[in-house]
Amino acid sequence: MRVFSYFCIVNTPGKPDSEISVLAALDDISARVEMTTLADKWPGYETICLYQGERAVAVLGNPRMGLALESVVDAELEAALATAA
Repeated sequence: MRVFSYFCIVNTPGKPDSEISVLAALDDISARVEMTTLADKWPGYETICLYQGERAVAVLGNPRMGLALESVVDAELEAALATAA
């Protein structure tokens, strides 16, 4: 079973720097689950951005701040950007 490295960038309001958390996941779905678990540990986050290498997988917004909880990375846009790169 192959495990891929994913990482999250946790942005918090009022902080000029971001926190980085590395995740070990089997695929994008399990990485999204890990990202959601990470969000529970950071109640004051603004956004959490999930990447595999340079590929954006998902962005989670904090609903307590009026942001969309679901991913704001569109799968079709992601595919188009990957093809263009």
